[in-house]
Amino acid sequence: MAGVPGAAIGIVQDGQLVGFFSHGAADLDSGEAPTERSIARVASVTKTFTATAIMQLRDASLLALDDPLLLHIPEFTVAQAKAAPLEAVTIRRLLTHRSGLSTEHPDLDWGAPDFLQLDQVMGTLDRVQVVIPQDSQWKYSNLAYCLLGEVVSRLSGRAYIDYVHEEITSPLGLENTAFDLSPEQAKLKMTGYSPPLPDEAGARVAPYGHLNGYSSAGQLQTNVEDLAKWIGFQLGSGPDSVLSKASLAEMRRPVYIADDWSSGQGLGWRAVRRGEHVFWNHGGAVHGFSTSVIFNVPARVGVIMLLNMWPAGLHSDLALNIANVLVGNKVSDNDPAATRPADTETPEPASAVTEFDGAYWAEPGLPVAVAGTKSGLAFAAPEKGEASLHGPANLRSSGEDAFTVLNGRGAGETAVFTRDESGAVDGFSLGGFKYSKID
Repeated sequence: MAGVPGAAIGIVQDGQLVGFFSHGAADLDSGEAPTERSIARVASVTKTFTATAIMQLRDASLLALDDPLLLHIPEFTVAQAKAAPLEAVTIRRLLTHRSGLSTEHPDLDWGAPDFLQLDQVMGTLDRVQVVIPQDSQWKYSNLAYCLLGEVVSRLSGRAYIDYVHEEITSPLGLENTAFDLSPEQAKLKMTGYSPPLPDEAGARVAPYGHLNGYSSAGQLQTNVEDLAKWIGFQLGSGPDSVLSKASLAEMRRPVYIADDWSSGQGLGWRAVRRGEHVFWNHGGAVHGFSTSVIFNVPARVGVIMLLNMWPAGLHSDLALNIANVLVGNKVSDNDPAATRPADTETPEPASAVTEFDGAYWAEPGLPVAVAGTKSGLAFAAPEKGEASLHGPANLRSSGEDAFTVLNGRGAGETAVFTRDESGAVDGFSLGGFKYSKID
């Protein structure tokens, strides 16, 4: 884990934390090592709690998974049906990232961690777009889970964060899992870091931005100790009063499976297959922190990895490799599914030099290489150990300095390139990230 300031790694067996390992420092100034109680932001792992809340409401007959979002948020009628009808944006498709919604609200800027308030999101739904047809491909959407949080709030009559605390984290005894830390909990928090700037050395203290209206997509903070209980609950060791074992199993039932059967998507949780074993997992990434939570049901084992840096490259692969060992699988670098991001296509080979070609970089440390192809542009696949959100992907010209992304995280969205005063391409924006050309 070269370059990562610190890591807290937990091993779970039969719902119990049976092993803990730490690396580096929870804070570089103090040098203190992370412990199982060290708190980190777990970002999108929050989505598994939001999905659980939705299932609770379904079990209480307050919604059906195939309900259109419009039934519960009528204001969604003003959203733009750019590529598919709004009526087909259902609760199930939102849970499984198959709704066709854009990854982010158009006003979100990951480079300046000042996230929209919920009333700002709801007041600008006319700017939200369905950018690809539903079920055409897996397309990750933080915006989808923002809207699911509002569904939880409206149907429960409580603020989303209050609902999750009262109905999920408190009954499960997750004492240090919170959207906002108490003064005592804050003493346990790891310091989050960003990678060095290009051509510089040394990790940078990451900025903190509360996710505000996006809280249901990624605001939770917790530790290995509590996440071990969360995995234990998934394995059936928790109370049925939180969610029945039948509903937990339903959340793990694949709704969609990749063409090569290497991965699948359940309700909130995502699956990856290695040999004869299927691992359920969710990752998380937010300024200063990267998280992986993974478990295998038949073997009743799980792995938790909390890093105090984002982006951090291969942390999810490392967590999966540990889980592989726990179930008796051999880890092989020759396994193509272990090295290729799921649900992506290999970009077309470069066939022409264009003015857009080059290396680009976005805060907090996301690189991507752009190259010309016979039909447009391509984002290259990341190098081994390199963090990337938008590569690999193919792009097609859709206007002057504008390219529609055809696959991957940015599918259906537009990469808009910018130019400097001399007219030379100097960057592009996509999905809430602003990339600058560095080579």
